Amino acid sequence: MTGWDVSRHPEWDMMYAAGLTVREIADRCHASVATIHLHLRVREKYAPGLHATHAAALADRDPDRPSTRWRQRLTEVLVFQETHHRLPSSTAEGVECSLAQWVALQRNAYRKGGMSAAKIVLLDQLEGWKVDVPQQRRDEHWRNMLEAVSSYVALTGQMPRYKTYATGHEHRLGVWLHHQHQARTESTLPAWRLAALNEAVPGWRSRS
Repeated sequence: MTGWDVSRHPEWDMMYAAGLTVREIADRCHASVATIHLHLRVREKYAPGLHATHAAALADRDPDRPSTRWRQRLTEVLVFQETHHRLPSSTAEGVECSLAQWVALQRNAYRKGGMSAAKIVLLDQLEGWKVDVPQQRRDEHWRNMLEAVSSYVALTGQMPRYKTYATGHEHRLGVWLHHQHQARTESTLPAWRLAALNEAVPGWRSRS
């Protein structure tokens, strides 16, 4: 019979020495946390230094490493997207809203440059997770306004006015166009928007 000086679970010892937590080992090996804790206590008795090796390896790991709970949340979102063919919505309730908030937190961390490479690689399984939804909506509104201005110019043969306007519709379009003119003057108008304006409304300008 093999003595206690020979490990019953050498794979657990290797993962623990590499810096994995007991919870991570349990999840990977489908074992009980309590059983692994007991095993490691025995191993420390017969192979002193295992805990110290683990502590040093754990300290060297990226502090933003994907935790077990983080991976579970990602799995939940992946299942949701596979089932509904979309990301969870923040306007929903219950579990879906919670998942949407989690995705938003990951997106914000990524934009701020505070996300580990391991998390980014795992999140890339999630289609569209990097998309800035609020900005996407603003851009969509901008394109709708551009289309409205283009239609107005094609119909009337003139730019909409923002001061001496004839209708509320003209005023709304005129104000929007004036804001684009100001942004162009201040060099704050994104290049793609300037190009779109020049193409849709050649020679466009603000008109009071």
